[in-house]
Amino acid sequence: MINFRQNTGKEIFLFASCFLMMLVFVLRDQFITPFILLFFVASLFFMKGEKHRSARWLAIVLIAFYGFHLISLGYSNNWMYAGSDLMTKLSYLVFPLFILFVRKGFDLIMKGIRWGLIVGCFFSMTFSFLRAFIAEGAALSGEAFNANFYGLNMHPSYLALLFIIACAFLWQERISFKGAFLLKLVYTGLVVLSMFYLRSLGAFVCVAAIMCVFPVWKSIKTKNWKWLLILPVYAMLFVLGIISSAKIANDVNTSLTRLGDWSTSPEQFLLDNKNNMESNTVRLVTWTLSARLVSEHVFGVGIGDVKDELEQKYRSYGYTYYAHHELNPHNQFLQTGIALGWIGALILFVFLILLMFYTFKANHLALFLAALCIFVSCLFESMLERQVGIILTGILTMYAAFYIRNLKAQTSQLSN
Repeated sequence: MINFRQNTGKEIFLFASCFLMMLVFVLRDQFITPFILLFFVASLFFMKGEKHRSARWLAIVLIAFYGFHLISLGYSNNWMYAGSDLMTKLSYLVFPLFILFVRKGFDLIMKGIRWGLIVGCFFSMTFSFLRAFIAEGAALSGEAFNANFYGLNMHPSYLALLFIIACAFLWQERISFKGAFLLKLVYTGLVVLSMFYLRSLGAFVCVAAIMCVFPVWKSIKTKNWKWLLILPVYAMLFVLGIISSAKIANDVNTSLTRLGDWSTSPEQFLLDNKNNMESNTVRLVTWTLSARLVSEHVFGVGIGDVKDELEQKYRSYGYTYYAHHELNPHNQFLQTGIALGWIGALILFVFLILLMFYTFKANHLALFLAALCIFVSCLFESMLERQVGIILTGILTMYAAFYIRNLKAQTSQLSN
């Protein structure tokens, strides 16, 4: 991980601050703020040196995105909620500033981030699985699933995403000891079991996306198109994984049935499913009504009034239960479109595409898959409305920028 004898006290402090930041982020994200401040203090010693221009666009676009949130405050009626939202999304400003002002120590920061994530997710998965295993009496039926039971502190969609990204980082990590491959297999097994318990639609779609993209990535990078032959094998494994669990198979069948009903007649679907809280129905209803709000407000309603506008829309269609529970659009692009209008949604889309482009160009598979998963998650959840999603995106953006700069520095040294 890190040879402490070869590093100065400042370097060890930098690594430890990143490691602790990620550990706390996974296990208790509510306490993350002091650890971000700790990372800031540790990084002060690494803000002198040559300026870097690589990957600055990632920081600039994310700061611009936060700027649009700030501008929308001017035409928001609910200033209290708008102010709270700006504070929640402060990471859109904080982590890009690290990108702009930290000029060295990139390798230590990246090591701290990925190992903090890997270790934190291992603790979360192990503790949660043992608790679920005991609750079920070794039945492994998945009955122990509960958003507040499996995992330590967060929504299952975010938790599953963290586990997937941590697993990707571990497989890309070069570990020299003999049991490294077995360790990676065990870790992957824990991730698969966790997916079984969490049953997050967004996470299953992320896994499907990874299965599709990985052979394409390998075929492009190695110029060996035989990798594409893996796609049918992955499809078979994915189907077997679905049918192996009656609950998961039922979830998939329900999703397909609901989607078919909606595609036949969205208007009739809205009339037939008032206050239906089945998860697929909730998404289809919220997506439909949110899309109509976006079309009605080209420049958005302001970050403070999203909930109020959605509540009015729900009530106008008779969805009083949705209004009472203040359901969000379950899609980040729609969420951003309601708040900031078409331009805001476009900036978000451009940023996520840039993140995938930079990570693909840098040839970092784990980072690219992480960026892909965030993009996919934004299609099924209001991913960037909670602190977890915002901080994760900010940290991964910073990691990507530092990796690109570190890679450029290594290439420059080799050429000299």
